[in-house]
Amino acid sequence: MIQVDYLVVADAAYAADGKHFLHGAGFGIIYAGSLPVTHPMLAVAVRLRVPWLDANTPYDMDLDVVDADEETLLPQKNSGRLVVGRPPMATPGEDQFLPLVFNLAMLEFKKIGVHAVVLRLNGLEAARSRFRLEMLPGAMQSPSG
Repeated sequence: MIQVDYLVVADAAYAADGKHFLHGAGFGIIYAGSLPVTHPMLAVAVRLRVPWLDANTPYDMDLDVVDADEETLLPQKNSGRLVVGRPPMATPGEDQFLPLVFNLAMLEFKKIGVHAVVLRLNGLEAARSRFRLEMLPGAMQSPSG
């Protein structure tokens, strides 16, 4: 079974040459002056470990951002099918590593509190990274929030 080595939320990320490059990684709080608030960019870096015997096996994968009530913040589903093969020079029995980056622009947050980025493989939660949305000190929250 594919394993998640890590899932990190950052301000910016990209993957090149089998490595992740992260900026502002591992934050725990987003501050808002009012609600709803649109966050300009949320980058998610994920490294998957694919065991030798699971290579060339299709996996359904989806990434979501949810609030405390497990309601999605994404305007459209972020999912697809993943198949990781074996490189021709791979040593038999060797795991393969796949660095992925999801750049989520202009996310609208409507509630303060705990939110999470959730990665699912074949419909099962494989990793979750939590963070909080907090009001800036002195900011006024709308009556509906």
